[in-house]
Amino acid sequence: MLKAGRGLLALFLLYLGFVTQDWGRAFPAMLIFIAYVPFEMLVQSFVQATMSQMARDTLIEGRISGKEIAKTLLGNLFSLMFIGVISYLQRRASDSKQSGFLGFLVAILVFVVAEVWDLVSNFGISAIVVERAGVKTLVARLKKLRSHVPDTLVRVIGIDLVDGIAQTLFASGVVFGLFGGGAFGYVFADKLPASFLAQFGEVAANTLPALGLLALSFTLSSFITSATVLAKSLYFTCLYLFVLHKDDLPNSRSQALEQMLAERQVWGKGC
Repeated sequence: MLKAGRGLLALFLLYLGFVTQDWGRAFPAMLIFIAYVPFEMLVQSFVQATMSQMARDTLIEGRISGKEIAKTLLGNLFSLMFIGVISYLQRRASDSKQSGFLGFLVAILVFVVAEVWDLVSNFGISAIVVERAGVKTLVARLKKLRSHVPDTLVRVIGIDLVDGIAQTLFASGVVFGLFGGGAFGYVFADKLPASFLAQFGEVAANTLPALGLLALSFTLSSFITSATVLAKSLYFTCLYLFVLHKDDLPNSRSQALEQMLAERQVWGKGC
């Protein structure tokens, strides 16, 4: 919902700018939009920690404890905020664009850094949740996990690849929303709610179809992104427990987890 809210807020700004031209409401909405992404990344780190704690409690205790989730979030507030801040800075770097050969090299470098940070942050959240790890403990645990890094990195890239393909498909929904919805709004401008009627030079068109299709596309895209983030959080927590805390797992769950990770390995390499 939070990720979808960013897209819907952008559409609201378009509505204020092109339809109502209500700049008094558009200015505070713009300020909220500017602050939205860092806030979203901070919340994402807490949601990942929640998913990780739920996975840990289910595998070891056999039940989910709301009390333990609250203790994890409050007890590791600054560590999770730090991960959220670094994730936001990494995202800002990924969004920066340069042209030419230099831009190509920068894009490759940013991609590598993003995948490595994805690995470190997810393992870091797992260590924070499972062991209440600080910086020193986190570094030591990452060293123990380094033999699993190559295979894990391949699987993470595989998950991101599936997400990228799905996002590309939904990007066509944005194009259809702009052109198909715009054409529909132009032809049936008088039959749609007048509150969405906008004037583009001498052409009048109703923006409701375009805004509706864009809202649907942004919402579905946000759902896929969120599912990808939470799937990786679940996977990293399972792997962390299986590698470093296998003895804490009941035998039946340990065997099921080993089978799941083996299947995930084959799937990731296939991608």
